[in-house]
Amino acid sequence: MFLSALKSIFDIDNVGNRWGVRVLYLITVLLNAAIHFNPWADTDFTPLQSWAVEVYNMTEYDADQYNALMTAIPITKGNIIYLISLCLGYLILLAAAYIYAAIFVREFRKEKMASIKGEDPEVINYAIEHFPDKPIKVSKLIGRLLLLMLFSTAISIPFVLITFYFMFIAVIGCPFVFTAPVAYLSGDKGFFSSLPYAVKLSRKYYFINMRSIGLIFLAILIVDFTVPLLANVSLTAFYIVDAAITAWIWLSFARLAGLAYCTMKDFPIKGSKRPFAI
Repeated sequence: MFLSALKSIFDIDNVGNRWGVRVLYLITVLLNAAIHFNPWADTDFTPLQSWAVEVYNMTEYDADQYNALMTAIPITKGNIIYLISLCLGYLILLAAAYIYAAIFVREFRKEKMASIKGEDPEVINYAIEHFPDKPIKVSKLIGRLLLLMLFSTAISIPFVLITFYFMFIAVIGCPFVFTAPVAYLSGDKGFFSSLPYAVKLSRKYYFINMRSIGLIFLAILIVDFTVPLLANVSLTAFYIVDAAITAWIWLSFARLAGLAYCTMKDFPIKGSKRPFAI
């Protein structure tokens, strides 16, 4: 059961003809690895760290000293470029995850529609026209992807701050809300109705979803502990491997969201036989 769950979640190229996802993964890895090889970016924040320590160690308030420190923050243009590049990297990962989730749901529904191919042609045409879970049209999907990315970009900073200060609440609430983007990208719900719909679906699958998300978190912990060891051997290898594994984990989370959403929607009653080991 455990190995089956791992395979279901982390087998990211097991979608459709596979090559679309492989290209998406390769582009995501290349773009995120390029951040570390940007010749204009400066990753040395040692002066800024020393400045922060000096500000923190001020035992008494000295207006002149404080003003001098505030007007001479040692951050370079290269540092700023690097920070902007990191933000762009996260947005690239988020966009790739959204695209993957959308592809997964479309392919899943196309396979469901293909299961009726042995019927009479008139029956097939009628079923496709009135199929309750028709794959979303690509033109409509692109519009939803753009809107979702704009919204995600706008709330990224407050979301990160809220998650940082209320980590426990964020972890507890994640199994309820992580399929909301999939509900929207699938075309089933509108922008504002997708969140309550995802919460409604997730109520009876809460602990199953939590277990699966826990596998993702476990993978993140293992990667964070082991991959940095490569930096002692080769920084180049570290940057490339880190970009590759990070992209893999993001797409795995998107796959889990797609798996969970399709399963919960098709089998909303607790105790039903589930098609996936989520």
